[in-house]
Amino acid sequence: MLCVTGAAVLGIVALLLHVKTLSLEIQTLEREVAKLSVEADAYDRSFCSTTAAQTKEATTTHFSLENNGRVRTYQVHTPANYDPTIRYPVIVSFDGIDGSGVRMEKYSGINELPVIAVYPDSLPGKAGFTAWQGAPYSLDGDYDVAFIRKMTQALPSQYCIDSARVFAVGMSNGGGFAMIAACRLSDTFAAVASIAGAYYSSCEDASRQPSVLAIHSKGDKQVPFTGSRVKKLPQVVEWAERQAKDRDCKQATKNNAEQGAVQYDWVACEDGSIVRLLALQNRGHGWVSLPGDMQYATPTTAGYIWKFFESSVYGRS
Repeated sequence: MLCVTGAAVLGIVALLLHVKTLSLEIQTLEREVAKLSVEADAYDRSFCSTTAAQTKEATTTHFSLENNGRVRTYQVHTPANYDPTIRYPVIVSFDGIDGSGVRMEKYSGINELPVIAVYPDSLPGKAGFTAWQGAPYSLDGDYDVAFIRKMTQALPSQYCIDSARVFAVGMSNGGGFAMIAACRLSDTFAAVASIAGAYYSSCEDASRQPSVLAIHSKGDKQVPFTGSRVKKLPQVVEWAERQAKDRDCKQATKNNAEQGAVQYDWVACEDGSIVRLLALQNRGHGWVSLPGDMQYATPTTAGYIWKFFESSVYGRS
């Protein structure tokens, strides 16, 4: 029969307490290491040691690259007081049908935001006018996704960018393609905004899906808010609900704004993403203006989009 003395019991208890203390100290150290790692990553993202673009002035530069046998073009605008040693967020903007990067730059107001603005050009589609991939009037194939992937991969060698803060914005056909890019290039884009987007396709097999903002008008005749069987376009609210379902969102709120506008927000989504639909009244098709109480900045729509990008991404790990 095993006999355990009181001294032995006390020794075992002391050893167990010591092991527990060591375990707690290890957990504390692990938390500190994780915190330092996050801080180091943030510091590394904040500064560039070298960069090709050394100008400190707001300027627009034109670029071209070869992709799949085609020469593709885009232009990049640096913000005022651009510092080539500090990493900047990036917004890639896609114009609508028969559009261009030059046209998008002129009307969107994105140049006024504190970001590096990128304006790629689409190719002539089946009807002769320019169009982005995914629409029935655009060229068949995966050429635009491949182009945008190659273009975004080239940006760090040209400018000082924060690769964790790259966003996409599109209008009409460009809005539909922005959603395709967010799906197919989900490792590139942290959030995406679509204005009057034409959604001809859905996202399949994405590893993750970033936050999404969609702005539509109930008065839009070209991309009807209620959808179109003829154009094979979905009903916008049902489309937004599908985006929320795909992201496994748990909550939805509906808020009325000025001039009959309604804002739908789906939160508590997978990976901390957000889905928002802003439904406007009495607006036509295009880069719409917002009601007065939503005018966070000038220009109003670009400022609203930027506020959404900041709230949906900044501060997340």
